[in-house]
Amino acid sequence: MFSSSSGDILSIDQYLIDWLNGLGPWGNLLLILCSLLVASLLTGAIGYEREYHGHAAGLRTHILVGVGSALVMVVSIYGFSAGFPDRDPARLAAQVVSGIGFLGAGTIIQTGTDIKGLTTATTLWLVMAIGLAAGAGRFIVAFMATILALVTLIVLRKLEHYASRRVPKITLVVPTETPILKQIHMVTSRLGLSVKDFQSQIVNVSGQPCLRVSIRIAFMSTATSAALLEELKTAIHPIEIRISTEY
Repeated sequence: MFSSSSGDILSIDQYLIDWLNGLGPWGNLLLILCSLLVASLLTGAIGYEREYHGHAAGLRTHILVGVGSALVMVVSIYGFSAGFPDRDPARLAAQVVSGIGFLGAGTIIQTGTDIKGLTTATTLWLVMAIGLAAGAGRFIVAFMATILALVTLIVLRKLEHYASRRVPKITLVVPTETPILKQIHMVTSRLGLSVKDFQSQIVNVSGQPCLRVSIRIAFMSTATSAALLEELKTAIHPIEIRISTEY
């Protein structure tokens, strides 16, 4: 089934492929099963991380994308090269790369300047690639990509949390008629601060519509944050104001 050119240096994957192919039809079936199982396990590890943190596309979605991609690659190699030598087996797999964009777009939500789901959309694209690699019998490459992805998602998340402490988020709740943008600009300009991010939404407070505004201030010290809170309280008189370092 899977094979490599004679000029290639045999890898662990290729040794396994050659050994299973030498077992005849049952070996070919076992190789297909291995490809699908490897795709399921590796993409499931990434999906579990997304599921654990409560993202829209979780364990099942990532496994299905990975196994589906592996299946497409198996069909591309096994289904076309044998009976249709004049056709390019890579064309079917190439459609998966472009088609995954529609699924990834469904996980991205934009609220004002805040974008959520971008990392999950990227992991969906990644598990597609891992599935294609597993389907092609490149198990070591798929495993290495999975390890790098998990390191990025788990270890770098801690670094992001640490970095977010330098960019605290201030949340205010004010009446809808408050000129909040003007007041925030005046206060931050007076203190020499720069607003990194701004979000707003309508909320209900004691039966009255109010505006909840969240801003992030770049590189603000503890002393400066205390001064900013006092300035905002004096200038805006918010119903509620708080500061957090949640990422």
